[in-house]
Amino acid sequence: MFERALKGLRQQLGTQMMSVATVALALFCMAGALLMLENAGAMVRRWGAPVKVTVFLAEGATVEQVDSLRRALAGLPEVEEARYVSSAEARQALSTGGDQAVASAPVELFPATIELRLAPSAVTAERVASVALRVRRIPMVSEVETYRGFTERLRGLLVGGRAAAGVIALGVLLCVFAVVSNTVRMSLAARLREIEVLRLVGATRSYIRGPFLIEGAMLGGAGALVAVIMLGVVFMTLRTQFELSLGAMIGLRPVFLPWRVLASLVVGGSMLGALGSAAALRRGLQS
Repeated sequence: MFERALKGLRQQLGTQMMSVATVALALFCMAGALLMLENAGAMVRRWGAPVKVTVFLAEGATVEQVDSLRRALAGLPEVEEARYVSSAEARQALSTGGDQAVASAPVELFPATIELRLAPSAVTAERVASVALRVRRIPMVSEVETYRGFTERLRGLLVGGRAAAGVIALGVLLCVFAVVSNTVRMSLAARLREIEVLRLVGATRSYIRGPFLIEGAMLGGAGALVAVIMLGVVFMTLRTQFELSLGAMIGLRPVFLPWRVLASLVVGGSMLGALGSAAALRRGLQS
């Protein structure tokens, strides 16, 4: 059956190559969407839970109270560093860009804070919320900022991206199914005389259908493999530019799709090709 499938591919090599190219382009779009989601997920894991918490101090806190609070916060297991920022330092930091209105504003407008840098083991939403809840109960603390809004926006973008990727995947799967089905239908039409001869000599249904199913699986698998290679070439080309421009700034290196996803893409392409071939055979052999 495998030899007959190869023979059928060679008989219509041009059409088969066009089908592989079409399948590869469609699966490349889906794999590209998956790659962007993979890197977006890495960004959410990197920035999704804040590494910094700002503790706003209430007015009237003495130097001794502030220092005692700073040392107490630094002693928490989730906190790696606790740094006191006075009102004057806060004003200076905000006016670094040359804003004269901020630089000349009264220092009382800028609340004193304690900046907490969390330990890597504590960078989860649950641990951050636990730290914020405990700190808010301290009398000299007026507010605690955990930057959770930024976290939620990142997660919302990731959820939206996954939904969009699902729509793209559905369209791609339908496209691959249709391309392989039409290609096998054309191959079937070109070999009708061969099929009639096989029927006359008593060939079984599976013996007739087998090469076409293998042909469809090979078309889908080859298209998926070409898509993976194309994606790898594009990724390697753009990775260096990304690392030189944005990678150092945001502290994130681009990642490629895991090998399990790549293997699933190739196997899934083969299975989808076989299904498209089966659909073409069901209609073609009945007619």
